[in-house]
Amino acid sequence: MIGPEPISHFLYPYDLFSLMLSRYFLGYTMLVLAVISCGCMTQAPLPVPTVSPTITLPEKPMATADPKIPQTIHNTTWKLGWYDDTNGIWSSVISGSSITALFGIDEKVRGSGGCNEYSSEFHIGNDQMLWIRRPGNATSQCSTPTGVMHQESEYFTDLSRSQAYSISQGQLLIFDREGRKILQFDPTPG
Repeated sequence: MIGPEPISHFLYPYDLFSLMLSRYFLGYTMLVLAVISCGCMTQAPLPVPTVSPTITLPEKPMATADPKIPQTIHNTTWKLGWYDDTNGIWSSVISGSSITALFGIDEKVRGSGGCNEYSSEFHIGNDQMLWIRRPGNATSQCSTPTGVMHQESEYFTDLSRSQAYSISQGQLLIFDREGRKILQFDPTPG
């Protein structure tokens, strides 16, 4: 047969690929034209109003700290509840004895060691760091309650091991160099 070849209904793979590629570019081109014609381009920012609205909030009572819970180490008489016996054993204060500490603004700590009254120096540094000089030797010897003199000696040693403190849930907590809690005080009512 002479003349043009008949059109085949079969497309070769390269013809199919070129057909898909041309449709892709046609679709992409139409999308870009649609965005441009719709005006979906970046617009200039809206002007900022020069008058700000006034909002009136209802008055609420200001939250205040509970006056019964001390917020500072100073000027509160603290009563020892628990202490480290210097061997790493957490012990409660012997029943019938009372150990107290009052940290004055004059950097003196005073109180009862369970048998003897004591007074010593202390210093508070940055980040609640605490240094306390070990109180002097006992002047009196108490025989009751049993073990009170040993407890007093351990308490004085723990004071000298103090490195930091915090007040948490109304309790004064004192920590040693390793960050272990060594003394736990409660405020005395008053």
